[in-house]
Amino acid sequence: MADKKQNVQKKSSYNMRHSMVNYYLLVMFTFFEVFLTNQYASARNDKFYLYISLTGALIISIVVISLSYYLDKNAPPQNRVVEHKKFFDVSSTDIAFLCFFAFACITTIVSDYKLDSLTGGAGRDNGLILLFLYTAMYFILSRYYYFKNYVLLAFLVFGCLISGLAVLHFFYIDPLGIMTGYSQDVINDFGTTIGNKNTIASYMCVFLPFSMMMFVVQKKRYVKILSAVSIAFAYCGLLVAGSNSGYIGFFTMLFVMALVCVRKPHLLRWFFFALTIMFTSGLLLKAFSFIMKDKSKGFERIGEMLVYSNKIYVIITLCAVITCLLFFYKDRKFVNSKALKNTLTATISLIGVIAVGVFSYYLYYYTFVDTTSDIGSLSQILRFDDRWGTHRGFFWINGMKEFFDFDFIHIMFGSGCDTFYHVFEPYFEELSIRFNNGSTNCIHSEFLNYLVTQGVLGLLSYLAILITSVYRSFKVSLKNELALIFVFPVITYAAQSVVNIYNPIVTPFLFIFIALSECLARESNPINRLE
Repeated sequence: MADKKQNVQKKSSYNMRHSMVNYYLLVMFTFFEVFLTNQYASARNDKFYLYISLTGALIISIVVISLSYYLDKNAPPQNRVVEHKKFFDVSSTDIAFLCFFAFACITTIVSDYKLDSLTGGAGRDNGLILLFLYTAMYFILSRYYYFKNYVLLAFLVFGCLISGLAVLHFFYIDPLGIMTGYSQDVINDFGTTIGNKNTIASYMCVFLPFSMMMFVVQKKRYVKILSAVSIAFAYCGLLVAGSNSGYIGFFTMLFVMALVCVRKPHLLRWFFFALTIMFTSGLLLKAFSFIMKDKSKGFERIGEMLVYSNKIYVIITLCAVITCLLFFYKDRKFVNSKALKNTLTATISLIGVIAVGVFSYYLYYYTFVDTTSDIGSLSQILRFDDRWGTHRGFFWINGMKEFFDFDFIHIMFGSGCDTFYHVFEPYFEELSIRFNNGSTNCIHSEFLNYLVTQGVLGLLSYLAILITSVYRSFKVSLKNELALIFVFPVITYAAQSVVNIYNPIVTPFLFIFIALSECLARESNPINRLE
C-alpha cells in the first residue's frame, strides 16, 4: 500500500513543466548533438542558433505555464506559496550563478566592445546573450527537472553514435559524407558532427564520466548493459580525439572516481568492472587499426601507449582480478572495514600527490634549469615557453601581459564577454610569422579566458559555480548516489577546460549537468526518483 501511495503521489506531482523540461533535455541529448546544415563548417553556428531556439522556447513555455498555474483562481492559495518557495529558495550555487550573470552584465556595460560582448561574435559566441540563456536554463532545470530514465538513456545512445562516428572518421571512413570537399589538414583535425579534436575530446569528457557512473550506480540490468557499451564507445572516442586536454580530464576523472568509490565497496567493485571494460575496449581500436592496415590519422603519444603498449594487458588483467576479488569477497567484513577504506584512500591520494609532484618537478626543471636539451615532443608538455602546449604558451604569456596592463575596472570586469580577439590583436602578426596562425579569438584556457574577458569577479563567480555545485553534489551523494552521475561530467569538463576552450557545442552540457546536480541537491529528503 505504501508503494502504491508513493507512486500516486509521484504521478500527481509530475506536471506540464516537468514534461517540457524532459522533452527539452531529450532534444539536447539527441538531435542537438547530430544537427548540421553544411558539414563541418557550420557546426558551431548551427548548434549555437539551435541552442538559442530551443532554450528560448523552453523559457517562454515555462514562464507561460507558471503564470497560468500561479494565476489559476481555482487553485488552493497554498499552491502559490509552494510555487514561490520552490523557485525562490536560493542555494549557494544559485547565488554564484546570479553573480556570474550580474558581473557579465557589468562587463558588457564597461567594455569597449559592447556589441561583441553582447553577442560573443568576436569569439566563440559566449557573449551576454548566451550567458543569459545558460543562467535561465540552469534555474529552470534545477527547479523542474523530474527524473525519467528515457532522458538519460537517450544520452547514452546518441553518445555512442557520436563516438562511433569519431572512430570511423579517425580511419577515414565517412558514412555521412561530411568530410567531402575538405583539405587533408581539416579532415585530420575534425570528426563527427561535433567539430575539431579538442571539441570531440571535450564532449568525451562529459560522455565518458556519465557512462561510467551510470554503470557504477544504476542497478537495472539493461541500464548497466547500455552503460557498459557506452563506456567502450566513449573511451575509444577519447583515444581517437587525440587531444591532451581530453587526457587531463580523463586522468582527473579516474583519480576522483577512485577516491569516491573506495569509500563504498559496493561502488568500488563496479568501478573496477568499468575500468576493465574501458581499457579492454582500447584493444578493439588496435584490432580495427590492424584491419584497416594502419590507415588512420595516427594516435598521439598517450593514445598510442594506451592502445599499442603491452603494458595495457597488465592493467586490464589487474583490473579484472581486482573486480573478481571484490565480487567474490563482497560479504567479508575486511572488505567493508574502515581501516581498509582509510588505507586505500591514503594510497590513492599518495599516488595523486606523487604524480603531480613528479610532473611539477620536470616542468620546473626543463623550464628554468635545463632550457636547451632536446626532449622531443615532450617539450610541448614539460617546457613552458611560447611553444608549450601547441603554442598555448604564446597565448597564455602574452594574453596575461595584456590583462595586467588593464586599468582597475577592466581587471575586475574584463575586456568584455568573449572579446579576447580584440585584446590579442597586437600579436597577430607575430602569431602568423612564428606559428602560421593569422589570428585567434581565445586564450586556449577556459579559466584564463574568463579572467581576461570577464575579469577577476567573473572568474571567481564561475569558479564558485563549479565548486559549490561539486560540494553540494558530493554532500547529497551520501544519501542519493544518483548525484554522482551528474557531478562527474562537471568535474571532468572543468579539468580539461584548463587547456581547452568553451563553445556552444559542448559547454551547454556542462551547465545542464550543473543544473541537474542542483535539482537533486534541492531535494530535502533525497530519494531515488529515477523511473
